[in-house]
Amino acid sequence: MSNASAAADRSASLVDGFRREARLWLRDKGPFWAASAGGHLLALALFALLAGAIESPAPVGDAPEFEAVVDTELPEPELSRFEIGEASLEPTVLDTASLLELEPPQLALDEQFNDDSLTFEDSGGGFANPTSPLNTGGLGGFTMTAAGDNPALRGLGGIGAGRGNSNSAGSGGAGDGFGARGSGMRQALAGAFGGTKQADRAVAGTVNWLARHQNPDGSWSLHGFHQNCKDPSCRVGHAEGTVKSDAAATAMALLPFLAAGQTHESRGPYQKTIRDGLYWLATHQNPANGDLSAGGESQMYTHGLCAIVMCEAYGMTGDRRLGQSAQLAIKFIEAAQNEAGGWRYGATSTDSDTSVAGWQLMALKSGQMAGLNVNPKSLERAQGFLKTVARGEHGGLFAYEPTQGPTKVMTAVGLLCNQYTGMDRSDPAMVEGMTFLMANLPSAQSLESYYLYYATQVMHNLPGPEWDQWNREMRRVLIESQEKEGCASGSWNPEPDPWGKQGGRLMTTAISSLSLEVYYRYIPLYKINDPAASKMK
Repeated sequence: MSNASAAADRSASLVDGFRREARLWLRDKGPFWAASAGGHLLALALFALLAGAIESPAPVGDAPEFEAVVDTELPEPELSRFEIGEASLEPTVLDTASLLELEPPQLALDEQFNDDSLTFEDSGGGFANPTSPLNTGGLGGFTMTAAGDNPALRGLGGIGAGRGNSNSAGSGGAGDGFGARGSGMRQALAGAFGGTKQADRAVAGTVNWLARHQNPDGSWSLHGFHQNCKDPSCRVGHAEGTVKSDAAATAMALLPFLAAGQTHESRGPYQKTIRDGLYWLATHQNPANGDLSAGGESQMYTHGLCAIVMCEAYGMTGDRRLGQSAQLAIKFIEAAQNEAGGWRYGATSTDSDTSVAGWQLMALKSGQMAGLNVNPKSLERAQGFLKTVARGEHGGLFAYEPTQGPTKVMTAVGLLCNQYTGMDRSDPAMVEGMTFLMANLPSAQSLESYYLYYATQVMHNLPGPEWDQWNREMRRVLIESQEKEGCASGSWNPEPDPWGKQGGRLMTTAISSLSLEVYYRYIPLYKINDPAASKMK
């Protein structure tokens, strides 16, 4: 027999032996191992289901690669156009039920008010009652646990949003950062700081308009929102924004829902709307670096807005999956901060501007309020940048870039940033800036939504007669200019707005609504102990 034939016989013998051993193993051991493998697979499947259902309230640290955020299997809501109508100036009652009141209320004669008075009154949004429980706590020390059962009350700790016990904004401490959006606390705060049923109807109309203009995939669009219109009324003015960023549009559209206390866990009319929007943002996030801009224009503008949404949604619900996305987004902002301490349009830009920096600082503070890990050095470095754009005798006015002069819009942005980084309300810079804003009150002849968004937050943080006057003007201008007919009902015409061309109707509508939600979106940073202390010196 040749060597080749012998080798072939040995190989065949080995194969036959292996087959016999395999048959014996399968006969004797196979059933045990099959049952074991099946049991392990079942256990893994159950663990996966539980991991998706149980949400950990603990702050997240280093986030793993992020895949999906929420289950989108919810029934499609039936959305009818919201009739805003006329409403009284009584304190606000915005809640899930009022968002469904599509028909305008019928006012009695004694409910038809004219909000023209410039006389300061406590009920118009001025001094808080010094004996009220709202006066307890510091920035981060205000507890909302007894205010109601809204998901907002489950917000996590970190830097909360309670008013301070002194004239300083303060920092540190644990608190329910977004607890003001709980139903009971929202009504109490809005009533104390100038919210009315008129404002509520305007906000309800806005979220209705936004829901009706959501894209089928869960996103919104600045330049293409009109594809969902039912009639031409939405296309009046610079309706389609020139900026092409669906991520920015989606973030802007979601913020008014969150400010109204509505989340993807709320059993309200817009649960699926919000859930689909969050899902779109999360699944378009870059898992490698946390970038949420989804490749759209104005990368850092967009990312800052999206980061605020993720931080707020996580802070209001404790949804672990949203926390992963939010933490990645915070890290991206910190990595994009340049040597000057600011930010610009791109993540690798070496220069800075106040406008972009404002959105990043708001995102970082939102991250702190949600209990996420935020590097305090990023906030310190941002303070350094703000000094380079500060103008005026006391540094209370702000420019867009270090080489330019001050503007009212950038002054509003800079002042809010200073408030968030702890500047005392009696600081000469804060007094100088507030005086400048009061010289540029909201006006129907100059409707600037971006300016109103920032300036209203600044003034809301400074309760007193100045806030009362600002609030009356802002409220009147926005409520009267809101569209009340056709498909456009609930939105704002972007044409008179200097920022309207870039962001279009969707941007103008979203941030105008946020100005009308300022009463309960955040609790004022500074406490007024008595009427005599309300005047800033």
